[in-house]
Amino acid sequence: MVITFDNVSFKYIEKKILDRASFSITDNDKVGIVGLNGTGKTTILKLIMEIEKPNEGSIIKSGGMIINYLSQEPSFKKDISILDIIMSNSSEEHKIEEYEAKSILNRFGFSDYTISSNNLSGGEKKRLAIAEALITYSDILILDEPTNHLDSTLIMWLEKYLIKWKRGLIIVTHDRYFLQRVCNKILELDFGKTYLYDANYEKFLELKEERLKLEEASKRKLENILRREKEWISRGAEARSTKQKGRIKRYEELSKIEFNKREEFEFSSIDTRLGKKLIEIKNGSKSFNKLLFKDFNFILNRHDIIGIGGKNGSGKSTLFKILMSEEELDSGEIVRGTTLKIGYLPQELSVMPGNIRVIDYIEEIGKEIKTVDGYISASAFLENFLFDKDEQYSKIEMLSGGEKRRLQLISVLIENPNLLILDEPTNDLDIYTLELLEEYILNFKGPVLVVSHDRYFLDKICNKLLMFKNNRIIESNMMYSEYLNEFGIEDDSETKLINKYDRKKDKLPTSIRNEIKRLEEEMPNLENDIKDIKEKLSYETVDYEKIMTYTEELNNLEKLLDDKTTRYLELLEIRDEYK
Repeated sequence: MVITFDNVSFKYIEKKILDRASFSITDNDKVGIVGLNGTGKTTILKLIMEIEKPNEGSIIKSGGMIINYLSQEPSFKKDISILDIIMSNSSEEHKIEEYEAKSILNRFGFSDYTISSNNLSGGEKKRLAIAEALITYSDILILDEPTNHLDSTLIMWLEKYLIKWKRGLIIVTHDRYFLQRVCNKILELDFGKTYLYDANYEKFLELKEERLKLEEASKRKLENILRREKEWISRGAEARSTKQKGRIKRYEELSKIEFNKREEFEFSSIDTRLGKKLIEIKNGSKSFNKLLFKDFNFILNRHDIIGIGGKNGSGKSTLFKILMSEEELDSGEIVRGTTLKIGYLPQELSVMPGNIRVIDYIEEIGKEIKTVDGYISASAFLENFLFDKDEQYSKIEMLSGGEKRRLQLISVLIENPNLLILDEPTNDLDIYTLELLEEYILNFKGPVLVVSHDRYFLDKICNKLLMFKNNRIIESNMMYSEYLNEFGIEDDSETKLINKYDRKKDKLPTSIRNEIKRLEEEMPNLENDIKDIKEKLSYETVDYEKIMTYTEELNNLEKLLDDKTTRYLELLEIRDEYK
């Protein structure tokens, strides 16, 4: 099964997204797509799915190919249960058993299978869409930013699942550990061009560096040729002969060749005055419908870069609101320094006026920005964060979601805060912007607190962790990925069953393996029995005793199936703990 792009070009209004792109992807490939926000990563996925059409060239797909596509903003039919959504993808050729559907729903945090799609939050819809994409058969699976809005446990589970994936995979993600461990090819988009590397992420970085060096050498060679040709023309040589006319034409053609180059990031924050006391919490406790944390003692130091982790809903964003005086502790004391100037990036994308230009939006905040090297203009600042001159004069409504997130980040940084509080800054940001943000944070002249599920990002920048676990906040000096591997982020109550078994053993006990196999055989039979009883009930309308007998039998079978499904899910959890 092959997808081939043959000299495909695509423009969005006047912006060139793809320029004669040619590459092929097979169902043996696991391809990670990387590039700046707005360069066309999602566009490639939409072209494959025929949601968009190329302006030039063609996209050829093998006949009979089945593709599943997870978009960034999935939607579902209304008034349908989440279990029915999953089961609607079952077919005679590729059957989904009900226990399999319940298993994948349970894995993604859904215990009530009857809940309607109408009642799901944005994050729940994304989790449901991933579950649906994984369990539905496909020759090639396409995932657009699947790790956004997932907690670290689910991200690590999804990573392991896709490592074992036996068919084709195309994925857009900013999670660099994900790219490194899951993908065997990287497709890079850069200035409308595409480069397909037969490599994981680490090897891709090496090969890209080699490509850029070759391009730089070619650029220098071209510049030398142009300089000599320009000197020849400027000497006033008469263009009368065919040879001379040909040379002038060659000069004109060479002058049209463009080499794109991204400038190095050089901006860093100024050193603003911070008092001796920044933030201190003494015996802090907070509840919000449930207990979030208690007995929390904390002192923020000047050079802290603190990663904050925990399950979704554990209280991370609430802690930020307490630090910024938007919420109060239920008990305990918090002391805030008087010299703090907080720069806060919220988890949600802020509403920005769509009909004004990017440069105007930033200049309303400040036309000049003070840096360690003096003042730079708002335009130069935008260029440092990868908005070139043309993009600066685009209206905000023309930006992609990732570009809007990048603009939101810029609006926080240009005000020169001395304390940064960043809530999920990595969501929707491309890898290149993440690298700029990492560099900025590492050179920042004050403390930083950041919530993120991006293991690579937190490993790179943090010197301390605050982990929400068991209604407490635990301080650790471990790297984030080390902490997850050692302790995870689940509550102890959820891991009691797993701890009954020796997790140090590499080999899954035969008894567990056999029980899993037996349940996988029994549950489909129970489902068929339930289906038969329901059919009998639908025909029986007169004999009351039969109706009662069938109803009782149906209730017993459904309870038995629920018990076996619960046990099956428990065993899968145990199995996942073994190497």
